[in-house]
Amino acid sequence: MSKNLNACPKSKVKHPRLGDLSRLDAVIMVDSNPQFNDVIDEDKSIMVHLTVTGRCYAQCKGCINSAITVGSLKPRSSIITFQETEPERDSTIILDLAGRHPSQTFSVCFYGGEPFLATDKMVKVWKILKEAKGDNKFRYTVYTNGELLIDALKQYPEFMQDMWLYSVSIDGDKEQHNRVRKGTSLAKIIDNLRELKSNLNGHILHWSTLREEQSLLKCFEEFMRLYEERLVNHFFWHWAETQEPYENFETYTEKYGQELEKIIDAYTEKISRGELLPICHLNELILYLIAGKERGHTACGVELAKNYDIVSGKVYPCADLPSSHDIGELNAQGKLKLKESDLSSLVEYKNWLGCYECGVHPYCGGRCPVQALAGSRERTFQYCQLMRLHVGIIQERIGEISTALIRNRITLQDIYQRSAFLSRYTDVVP
Repeated sequence: MSKNLNACPKSKVKHPRLGDLSRLDAVIMVDSNPQFNDVIDEDKSIMVHLTVTGRCYAQCKGCINSAITVGSLKPRSSIITFQETEPERDSTIILDLAGRHPSQTFSVCFYGGEPFLATDKMVKVWKILKEAKGDNKFRYTVYTNGELLIDALKQYPEFMQDMWLYSVSIDGDKEQHNRVRKGTSLAKIIDNLRELKSNLNGHILHWSTLREEQSLLKCFEEFMRLYEERLVNHFFWHWAETQEPYENFETYTEKYGQELEKIIDAYTEKISRGELLPICHLNELILYLIAGKERGHTACGVELAKNYDIVSGKVYPCADLPSSHDIGELNAQGKLKLKESDLSSLVEYKNWLGCYECGVHPYCGGRCPVQALAGSRERTFQYCQLMRLHVGIIQERIGEISTALIRNRITLQDIYQRSAFLSRYTDVVP
């Protein structure tokens, strides 16, 4: 057993089948399935996250941008209103970055705050990039609470129709969502999605953030309702990054495991009939388990120095890291100057966590540096246990899933192209 476990969590949980989840070897990912020898052609585009505005009215419980990035418990609208894009400046940065990678598609991801509080600025960036030589190398995504889509559709229909991906925050049924995102209304979001449906050429991702008092199953059931109405076509969930440990970790872990088992029951029943439920990170995990893949870096790959997040005219390896981590900005001559940065220190936490000896590291990769660097160690250790539980429950069903894929002639490339490709536009792992 690793010496790193001398700093083991206070809150250990034992699962009835997987055992002590605090053990690094509680779950060990299986070798590849020899019946699948697909070489998966994966999306190699480069992502640039542009913070359009720091303003937001959603009042989400445990807002990562306030509590982790800025280190404040005050309302987001009162502390980071300075994070407004300047379209000409930030478009110059994006075009310079794109010029450094001439052969790759660039995904420009509008981020916030709530980006649609500054729709005019998003549109200005879009127009500048569209008018630039080689504009076909850009595609556009937006992360939004989903309440302001109708207004934007009326004012900027071409911009809205050109969006490749809408990532919409929906945290369960009406009661649960409105409680944890008390500045928003799920009914209003659904009205906006219905209006967007007839004006859409791209994807809509239902993104759920899980806090301790929330039910994963309610998030999934709401997704299924919206999916069957064809208002969304992908699903993802993740655990909220925060500083405080779970108040009752054992209870939460038990509930999460039980609800995940119900979701994998539904997934397996669908795949047995040839229907692939588009839960992007679950489908990505299935690819890892079947093909014996290894991520080889953290979930977002921040340490590879290939991430470009633009906030207030500065470039960061991750927009959710504290502001001291910038890696460049425009100089006095208006040219982008990037620092030669060794970002390996951002993942040094993997040593004290014991990541390199953990049985789920091939998929997890060390999960999210933001939580490890800015959150508490106890909470981070708790996520390690949840990750082992998550992988272990899916791995228990992988034989059944593999059989269904073969029977229904669904290839690993099919899984990737129809669902798993979107994982890199999320927090990747839960």
